[in-house]
Amino acid sequence: MKKVLVLLTAVLMLALAACGGPESGSAGLLTDKEIEELESLYFADMETALKELGFSKKDLDSDSEGHWSLTSAGAYPLKKGRSIGGKIYKQIMLTSVADPEGLYGIRFYALFDDQQEAESAREALLNVAAELYGEPVYSEAPRWRAGEITEFSISFYCAEDAANFDPSWDYRYSLEAEYSIPAVVDGRRLSGDEMAEMVREVQEKRKQ
Repeated sequence: MKKVLVLLTAVLMLALAACGGPESGSAGLLTDKEIEELESLYFADMETALKELGFSKKDLDSDSEGHWSLTSAGAYPLKKGRSIGGKIYKQIMLTSVADPEGLYGIRFYALFDDQQEAESAREALLNVAAELYGEPVYSEAPRWRAGEITEFSISFYCAEDAANFDPSWDYRYSLEAEYSIPAVVDGRRLSGDEMAEMVREVQEKRKQ
């Protein structure tokens, strides 16, 4: 596993070096410009968000086979994936179904059958996130501040831990990387109104 981790980390770090240093987007993660564009679209309706990000409703993956946990209200998988560290991740547009409604982030989602490959990919992402974004927002959680109001987080799941696990599933592990509006700031959970106000202040400031 150590050799695989070293290789994956090296691939991501070489991508960083090729772009002249630690800059978002150089390892397949969102660029600084993409993060800023995402922040300008927070709480926009899905049709507007898709258009401004270069997509349309035709680009939505209505079948989304293998991504059953995300095909619910508020999660919109795209047909086109994104390469991160040499692995193709599914792109998921995230929208709030509560007040305020609208876009609140984007998630990249990859499935693995091999535990070593999955854990190595996770560790490589953790290493690059630390290189790009510095110390996590919370020491006990893999969450970093990636933009003016955006947090980047990494989540890892073992399918066998799920209550409804079915051995027929063609994967055992999933890895998620997400850019979104933080729901918790300074240890306190924000209300919908507080999140909306935080976003509005940044968007209005950029219009000036």
